[in-house]
Order: sequence, then C-alpha cells, then structure tokens
Amino acid sequence: MIWIGVAGAVGLLFGPLLRAQVFTHSVPVGESWRHACPHCAARLNRAFLPPTGRCPRCRQRIGPPPGVVEVVAAVALAAVAWRVREPLPLLAVAWVVLLGVVLAHVDGVVHRLPDRLTFSAAGGALVLFGLSSVVDGGWHRLVSAVACALGVAAFYLVLVLISPNGMGLGDAKAALSVGLVTGWFGWGVTVAAAVAGFLLAGLYATGLLLLRRVGRKDHLAHGPFLLLGALIAIAGLA
Repeated sequence: MIWIGVAGAVGLLFGPLLRAQVFTHSVPVGESWRHACPHCAARLNRAFLPPTGRCPRCRQRIGPPPGVVEVVAAVALAAVAWRVREPLPLLAVAWVVLLGVVLAHVDGVVHRLPDRLTFSAAGGALVLFGLSSVVDGGWHRLVSAVACALGVAAFYLVLVLISPNGMGLGDAKAALSVGLVTGWFGWGVTVAAAVAGFLLAGLYATGLLLLRRVGRKDHLAHGPFLLLGALIAIAGLA
C-alpha cells in the first residue's frame, strides 16, 4: 500500500509538468507549439503550469480544468503500481502512463497525437524494457512486447487505410507504446486492452448520439480510449 501511495504522490508532483505539456501541444496540425498565454501573451514556463489551470499573470483559464491532470496522473500511476512490482518494467509503464495523460488530453481537445509524444512514449518504454531484459534475462518478454507493439500498430494502420475519416495515423503510432507495455505481460493483455479501448469508445459515442451531442458523421478522438483500455487491461490482468 505504501508503494501505491508513493506512486500516486509522484503523479501529483508530475501534474504541473504534464499540464505544461498539454498546453504546449494542444494546437491544431500545422500550427507551432504554443508557449504564451492566449489571453495576455505572457511567456509561460515550458516545464511547469500551476494546478489552478490559470495563467500566472492574468489569471485567465488556460488548459485543462483545475486539478484534473494531476488527479488523473496520480490515479493512473497508483493503478499500475498496484499491479506492476518489478522496478524497471514499472518505470517503463509509468513513462507511457505519464505521456499518455498528455496525449489523451491533447487528442481530446484538438484530435491530434503528436509524433514527438507518441514516439517518445514507445522509445522510452523500449529502452527500459530492454534494460530489464538485460538485468533479468527475460528476453522472451521483450520479444513478445515488441511483437505485440508491431501487431497492434499494424492493426490500427489497416483501420486507417480502410477508414481514414474514422481513425488517424496518430492512433497507429500511439498503438506502438500501448502494444509494447501490454505485450510485456502477454498477448492476452494486449488483446484485452484493444477490446476495452473499442468498447469504451463505442459506449461513449453511443451516449453522445443518444444525447444528440454529436452526429453520426462527427469524428471523435480515439486516443483517450486506446490509452484507457491499456491502463484497465494492465491494472486488471497483468
């Protein structure tokens, strides 16, 4: 229980850093990353934004609501710490979780999964899993993780080619890190993550349709559900 509490506290501490990354990357495709308040044009700290969700200078609301990023990061890290006890694999999963918090927020706002975040998530996890394999000799788990990463990414790529309006290349790139961290625990966890992601996305879309908040042709971000499905699979099955 202490280890889980520590993980949650780390999530809270990383919250302001993640919040700054959410603000920086929440811009449409083609626009430069933003580093200034949209209300007063004050230059903001690239590594830290207060949990209040307001500009330190003009006090106007910027980015996600107060405390949301921090709480989500804390809960997500506590969930994986509850299941993953090996130090290096835990660091690998935590790395993807923290970047996943940023990706989920960005995709939800501007329907974008930036390459610099998706590739950083996959690359960092691969390095940490590789180090774990060197230390523990568990090369079969690394091979399984890489195979799952490539398999899930290929599956999403096929969906992109079949229906480019329903799925984006960013989802296929984000699937690399999702397949990697779930594949470390076995292909069954990877399949469960993918199924959970689609089920959650379907339920969410159905709810919005029933409430008439969206139309049948409206595009909804899939990245948050892809990432949440992986978290649920790891917390429940790893």
